[in-house]
Amino acid sequence: MKNNLSHYCLLATTALFLTVSGCAQKNIMPTWHLTPGAQKGSVNPDELVFPDLNKAWQKGGTIVNHQDIAKIKVGTTKDELYKLIGTPHFSEGFNAREWDYILKFYNANNTVETCQYKIIFDDSYGGRMRDDEFGVTEVYWKPASCAKHQTL
Repeated sequence: MKNNLSHYCLLATTALFLTVSGCAQKNIMPTWHLTPGAQKGSVNPDELVFPDLNKAWQKGGTIVNHQDIAKIKVGTTKDELYKLIGTPHFSEGFNAREWDYILKFYNANNTVETCQYKIIFDDSYGGRMRDDEFGVTEVYWKPASCAKHQTL
């Protein structure tokens, strides 16, 4: 009996270790902490950090239309963003104040333009789970020329 208990404890410890070490891999780390100031709801544009495209969980990005992007304004909530452009394409972490997307647009000549889109949320989170509403405060594009797809 004592031998079985030791065996199960060793298995449980190994499973826990593998779970924790697996979460520490670079390609699945949350990106919500990338840009300084994001946790406060406003960032310095000179300090923007866009995640490496190869770290996206949805590698191909999403083809979106200009009408949906145009609906994203200051104050747009995370739930509204889900409906307009889907979930963020990187592992953003729980209660993130920064979401990153890979968005693709069809141009007039039927070519596809790929843009990175960063959304910064306000800092209104009060520790409540369901009734806190994060609202968009700022958006950024990479390259900056992609901003033509949206006006705030």
